[in-house]
Amino acid sequence: MNLKNIFKKFVLLDLLLIVLGVSTLFFENETILSFNENIDPMSDMLGLITLIYLVALLICLYFLYKFKQIGKQFYFFIFIFGIILSLLMGAVAQGPITYVLDGLSWANSGAILVLLYFSPIKKEFDK
Repeated sequence: MNLKNIFKKFVLLDLLLIVLGVSTLFFENETILSFNENIDPMSDMLGLITLIYLVALLICLYFLYKFKQIGKQFYFFIFIFGIILSLLMGAVAQGPITYVLDGLSWANSGAILVLLYFSPIKKEFDK
């Protein structure tokens, strides 16, 4: 299997993990929901920033899938912004499925970054 197909599958896996991660938020346990609301309620501004982040991430994944030059730099900045956003969210409880999906999403993002900057796939973005 060539590296281009592997990279595209990682991008599609990232999209799938985002969709699954967002959908699990609607099926959280009532205990977890009440804990999160009581400990650190999310401000409306932080919710809006998170929504903008998700839209920007989806656009970036499209650019990566089509091997557009802007997607390479954009994904790196989106990744760094995701880390900062994660730190700003504060303490949060997660169910086991959400926790596993979040970990898989971070690992997949790391794999995409490694392929983008340390493999021959980086030449595909120079065209």
